[in-house]
Amino acid sequence: MAKKSKDVYGAEGQSNLLTFDPDKLVLVTDETSPLYDPRVHLAVDEAMARNIDFQGVLEPIGISKNPETGETEVVFGRQRVKAARLANQWRHHRGEPPRLIPGVVWHGERRNALDAIVGENEARTADTPLGRAEKMRRHLTLGKGEDQIAVIYSCSVATVRDTLALLDSPRVVQNAVESGQITLTHAKALAKLPVAEQRTKVAELVQAGQGVKAHERSRKQAAVMGERPRVKSRKQIQAALEQAQGDYAAALRWVLGTEEGAAE
Repeated sequence: MAKKSKDVYGAEGQSNLLTFDPDKLVLVTDETSPLYDPRVHLAVDEAMARNIDFQGVLEPIGISKNPETGETEVVFGRQRVKAARLANQWRHHRGEPPRLIPGVVWHGERRNALDAIVGENEARTADTPLGRAEKMRRHLTLGKGEDQIAVIYSCSVATVRDTLALLDSPRVVQNAVESGQITLTHAKALAKLPVAEQRTKVAELVQAGQGVKAHERSRKQAAVMGERPRVKSRKQIQAALEQAQGDYAAALRWVLGTEEGAAE
């Protein structure tokens, strides 16, 4: 007689893991529902969809039966469902079978669903840039190409190369990237310099970014790297003006030549 999986793996318990057609799952958009999460309106993550197309959904979502409608609603895992739907559109066009989504029944009370929604997302710990780089290198040694690695990590091939390049950077550069004081883009630019100059430049970058907000840090660090500010198009400036207020809005109108009292 075949042993149960619980016994084979020495598990303490066993529960049913269900699989679902993502198109048959309900993403709650009713703001009065306890299962509502505004992130349901986020655009579909195409990088995640490519990953799912490549290897399926690896982490189960949480589902609950609506006692009034009988529909199977998503408690957590909305982005996985949306990405799986897109991946299945691609697979359908290629004549391949759809990806199903593994799910577990969430047995909590519906009024407490927000606890699960928040907990499932906030408990995640993102890998560090150096940790990702080490894993990417292992994938290379296992015979994966850069394009395959990009799909696995839901990023571009350029990001794969920049991340791998971090492994050859001096420790001081690696530490600065790990701590979020500089970006992978900075590390890539620094890699073109002699090691001694990299150490000097990274110290300048860290100093420039201390005690300022993100936008100001970006501007100051760009100056350290000798980068020329990117010129925005008129369309981009007009879009920024729609969100701007006060002196900043007045400055944007001046740039566009539409400020009050402009010369006719």
